[in-house]
Amino acid sequence: MKLKIHNTTYVFLLLAFLAGYFEYMFLFLLIIFVHESGHYFFGKLINFKYSEIIIYPFGGITKYNEDLNINTNKELFVLIGGITFQLIFYLLILILYNNMLITNHVFNIIKKINFLLISFNFMPIIPLDGGKLLNILLDKIFPYKVSNLIAIIISIIFILYFILFNKTLFALILTIFLIKCIIIEFYNIKYKYNKFLLERYLNEYNFKKIRITNNINLFKRDYSHIINNEFEKNFLSKIFDRSK
Repeated sequence: MKLKIHNTTYVFLLLAFLAGYFEYMFLFLLIIFVHESGHYFFGKLINFKYSEIIIYPFGGITKYNEDLNINTNKELFVLIGGITFQLIFYLLILILYNNMLITNHVFNIIKKINFLLISFNFMPIIPLDGGKLLNILLDKIFPYKVSNLIAIIISIIFILYFILFNKTLFALILTIFLIKCIIIEFYNIKYKYNKFLLERYLNEYNFKKIRITNNINLFKRDYSHIINNEFEKNFLSKIFDRSK
């Protein structure tokens, strides 16, 4: 596991120490690490290839080097690893608390952080776990390109909701970060779709379901396609061979 602590995290730790909130910040980052470790561990169970885990002062990101065409059920399995580890950690803390091995003060902080992180992280906003879950569910219903666009629109709606009801400095920093991620996601739609198609041209996937379409922009995850009476690999070869 390659763990990276973002530079801003050190700044926030110093500010928390000076302001007397170091204990809260330390426990906050500890729970984030536990959460991201859950994604990592569940991914390792199904041989996901990881690059790194990045810990920010307001959350974490577990990056992996898998194809965009990875099975949606596998991606969903990795996604639930985070909250699973987080809940197991909370259960262990609860057991320690009930056996008077940790103080009421520490237990209440962990309880509050767990609630806040779960509530926030499962908002349907890219790149939060809720946004990833939304994208996976949309991929099961809509073509890949369409589902990405719908996920961005829903993310924007919930960002506006978040801004409306959270006006603290910390919420403002989070909002700026999330808006940046959404903008990047929007500008990468075309690139991601081309990568999605190129993977299908270069690699062999054993999709069990077949879908007939007459539009290349309507390709779906977990499906192989017949387009204009051709198998998708033959159709894609004409596009990518011509582009060489």
